[in-house]
Amino acid sequence: MFVFRLLASLLLLSMSLYAFAHPGDENSPTNDFDCDGVGTTMVQGLPADLARIGQLMCLGNGQLIMANPDWSWRYSGSFFDTPRIPAGAHDDLMGIPPPYFFTKIEMEQYLDKDARAMSASLATQVVTYTPKVEINKLLEFKLHGNHETIAKLMVALESDSKGWILVCAPDCRPEYVILFEERQKH
Repeated sequence: MFVFRLLASLLLLSMSLYAFAHPGDENSPTNDFDCDGVGTTMVQGLPADLARIGQLMCLGNGQLIMANPDWSWRYSGSFFDTPRIPAGAHDDLMGIPPPYFFTKIEMEQYLDKDARAMSASLATQVVTYTPKVEINKLLEFKLHGNHETIAKLMVALESDSKGWILVCAPDCRPEYVILFEERQKH
């Protein structure tokens, strides 16, 4: 009986930890957000470098960024979860009700030596960020949210068709690392 209780407790604990493993908005109390009714404060599109690999979507709780259909995204520790970057992913938004949306997106580009230095620094901070080649181009996107938060996406390109996204909301954490790769055209 003790073993059964122990296993049941471990199962419940692992399920509750899994629920908080990735940024998400599916457990929010609001599910009827009207993206068309926000007006001019909401971002309507992504910068070209981010739009190449991702797309902006609007769901019941607000906006999120997901993979462009021509690209495959996966979390570094999972093959089964669909990566998404909701506007409500920032740690400071715990307890603040939706809607969540992006109000501004800024981009800074690091090349060659600067990209390699930034990548090396990120690799020491985030154990699941393990590029296989030197990073010669790294893009930093600052995602401003409607609740006065700023999350960062660090997009490290291994090549034109493969790379990494680190979601820093505000900290870059191992469970928020996304690998992306262009899908093969048949």
